[in-house]
Amino acid sequence: MTTPSNTAAPAPFGWCHWHKGPSGTAVMVDLVEQNSGPGAGLYACAPCREQRSLVPVIEQPHEVAYRDYLLHTTDCEGCSRLGRCDVGGRLRDIYQKALDSAL
Repeated sequence: MTTPSNTAAPAPFGWCHWHKGPSGTAVMVDLVEQNSGPGAGLYACAPCREQRSLVPVIEQPHEVAYRDYLLHTTDCEGCSRLGRCDVGGRLRDIYQKALDSAL
């Protein structure tokens, strides 16, 4: 008889859009925007990311810059809907520049 303490957790399931098959290491590497309807995420497994030099979305410069900007503005008393402090303004500019280069 098996009990929860001695059974292995199932491997996470994902789909790799590059080799078009299942994968336990697939992460989102790109977002496809659409004019109408929801967009779609494209996922790649670890071997396909390495072979094609694909970077997970969460590690892409514009995502990192956006996270830094959000973390700062959440805690900063000088940042509000009316404006940003000097640091918040610089972080927003860095995010905008990274976003522009990603497009």
